[in-house]
Amino acid sequence: MQRALWAKAALTVFTEETYNGDHPGTMDRGDLEDAIADLICDLLHFARLHPRMDASELHAKALRTFEQEIADGMCNCADRSW
Repeated sequence: MQRALWAKAALTVFTEETYNGDHPGTMDRGDLEDAIADLICDLLHFARLHPRMDASELHAKALRTFEQEIADGMCNCADRSW
């Protein structure tokens, strides 16, 4: 849950800048999904510009980490009300 809250905080700052001040808690599902994808994409652009980072490898690493955390039971998201 803590990881999701950190992500929500980052997404809140991002959507305030890029989605006319919208807040993740009030966005419709489609816009929220677009905002999440846009933030991930922009992070990959940031990594690509860094001289020693491979954006594709970071994307793959993030997905592996996410899947491992789910498998390890670290992300028991029974309450998905927010």
